[in-house]
Amino acid sequence: MSGDRPDDAPVLLVAGGARVDAGKTTFSIGLTAWLADRSGDAVGVKPRAGNDHWFDHDDYRIATDGGRLYGKDARRLAAASTRPLAAAGGGGRPRPEAVAPESINPVHRLWRPTPGRTGMLGDPDRTFLCDRVTGADGSRFVVNGAAEAAGLLPDGLAERLPVADATRVDDVGAFNDVMAADYLPAFDRLAERVAATTAPVVVESYADVAGPLPRDGPVTPDAVAVVDPGRARIYAGDRYAKARAVASGSPREGTMEEHTGTVTDMIEPLGTVDLPALGGEVRGNPERVAERYGAAYAALCEAV
Repeated sequence: MSGDRPDDAPVLLVAGGARVDAGKTTFSIGLTAWLADRSGDAVGVKPRAGNDHWFDHDDYRIATDGGRLYGKDARRLAAASTRPLAAAGGGGRPRPEAVAPESINPVHRLWRPTPGRTGMLGDPDRTFLCDRVTGADGSRFVVNGAAEAAGLLPDGLAERLPVADATRVDDVGAFNDVMAADYLPAFDRLAERVAATTAPVVVESYADVAGPLPRDGPVTPDAVAVVDPGRARIYAGDRYAKARAVASGSPREGTMEEHTGTVTDMIEPLGTVDLPALGGEVRGNPERVAERYGAAYAALCEAV
């Protein structure tokens, strides 16, 4: 169990297999609702997220209409949560009417497709435009200065988001410096808040990254579900964490982002549970997802 959390308040990690659209968020919102029904409270968090100005334009407009930047995944997890995370160092707050997406998602990235062009971060055919980083004193923005100089920022972005005084990064070196100064502490603070929360917490990873929180931080998952279309593989949290630590030493892996497949290749799942296909009217309702995926959630909690 992570830190001094009670035995009935597990930290459950939801990671994805090879496919980016594996169904992690649908699985996570249903799991949050399933846990809340049994424990009275539950919180879902998504430490890192991103969306695309072109492909997710409606979501971009919904957030930036209020001068904010977050995505559909964080919005759905926040809506499924029944209470906020504890403050850093402990001490829960009164239950609000709604959990803000930024409070459970400290870093959100906005992309745009750029066919034939490799972005500053090495991604072919798409370019990072800006990040929202939520720290101890609120949110700030980091803008890709090279993309701005190339005229790639969307029209109206400066009117929608407070980027006039944002930090500009023009190359990977400058970006890495900002990450060390601002991003990593934001993830550390989120991990501290998860560790201090006395309700079950669902931690959703992103893409095919094995774990979105620091490996050596205060949170170790009690159990892990690796979700692919049609199935969830269940792993013991301690064995998954040890395999992730080994994967971090592989020359194929980065210092922060081990791929899920590298980790799961080292260990056997405790079991595999089939996940039925869900229609849109079910995917948007956490309680109905909880009903359909209940067998997988029960198997995950048995692994704690």
